[in-house]
Amino acid sequence: MATTPSRRSGRAARLQRVARRRTRTAPRRAPAPIGSRPPRRRRRTPAPTPSTPQLVVAAPTDRWTRLQQAAGTLAALGTLAVIAFTWLSLQQVDNEQALIRNEHGLTREGQVTDRYNAAVGNIGDDSLEVRLGGIYALQRIMEDSPRDQPSIINVLSTYIRNHAKKPEQGTDGPTEPTSDIQAALTALGSRNPTHDSTARTDLRGADLRGAKLFDVDLTDANLTDANLTGAVLRGANLSFADLPGADLFDVDLFGADLFGADLFDVDLTGADLFGADLTGANLSDAYLSDAYLTGANLSDAYLTDANLPGADLDGANLTDANLSFANLDGADLTGANLSDADLSFANLDGADLDGANLTGADLDGAYLNGAKNLERANLNGAKNLDGAYLDGVE
Repeated sequence: MATTPSRRSGRAARLQRVARRRTRTAPRRAPAPIGSRPPRRRRRTPAPTPSTPQLVVAAPTDRWTRLQQAAGTLAALGTLAVIAFTWLSLQQVDNEQALIRNEHGLTREGQVTDRYNAAVGNIGDDSLEVRLGGIYALQRIMEDSPRDQPSIINVLSTYIRNHAKKPEQGTDGPTEPTSDIQAALTALGSRNPTHDSTARTDLRGADLRGAKLFDVDLTDANLTDANLTGAVLRGANLSFADLPGADLFDVDLFGADLFGADLFDVDLTGADLFGADLTGANLSDAYLSDAYLTGANLSDAYLTDANLPGADLDGANLTDANLSFANLDGADLTGANLSDADLSFANLDGADLDGANLTGADLDGAYLNGAKNLERANLNGAKNLDGAYLDGVE
């Protein structure tokens, strides 16, 4: 008869199996090779809680980006270096050129000074040819060196006054300037007046009879008491020139500019002033008998006590001119504009006033006896007509 295991023995067997499971160990890992790094345990990043904001960490710039940035920086530095080098080079070139210009300027000034001294020495020579060479040299220096123009003006003016003196009374002088005087006059007249500074052409008292001075510029020149009889000054600029007491007998001033000129007591007998500009000029006590003033501009001119018998003023502009006590006996005022002119006590006996404009003119005491064609003149608004002498005038 077979025997069954006892309950005790079965319990013991179960306990033994439980014990074996507890004492069972996990299989061991193979040892790591020598020199290798032990494996790192990965850490789990705790999930952010709703109350804690999640931080975003930028990924580090990779090597290629860093290389590109470094290359751009080096290129910018290289460009700056090139710019700096170029600027320094240009500065050096500018400095060298400035030194060269300074040296050239000093050399040029030295050359001009030598030329000037030689020319001044030549105009004092006894030989006419040498003097002419000196005058032409001074004229060229004025063109090349404007800063020397004022001193050259003074030198040439003095030369003319000393070599073109009026002849002694009772003796006859030359009827025209010598070639050196003519050359000096031409040099002064052809200069650029903007470089005159304070210098002034001073020809007072000079004997300049018959001088040929076409289109010369003698602005603000001093020609007091000069003798310009028969001189040709066509188109000349004599604005603001001083000519008191000058002799301008039979002078040719066709189209000349005498704006604001002082012509007090000058002799312009027979002078040709066709189309000349005498605006604001002082012609008080001047002698203009038989002068040719057709189309001349004498507006605002001072002609008090001036002598104009037989003068041709056909179409002349005498607006606002002062002709008080002037002698216009036999003058031709055909078509002249005398509006607002002062003709008080002027002598207009025998003057031709055909078509003249006397609007607003002051005729107080004016002597109009024998005036021609007064009835054909415009007398509208003329002042003090009742005070004028009109005997024999219809």
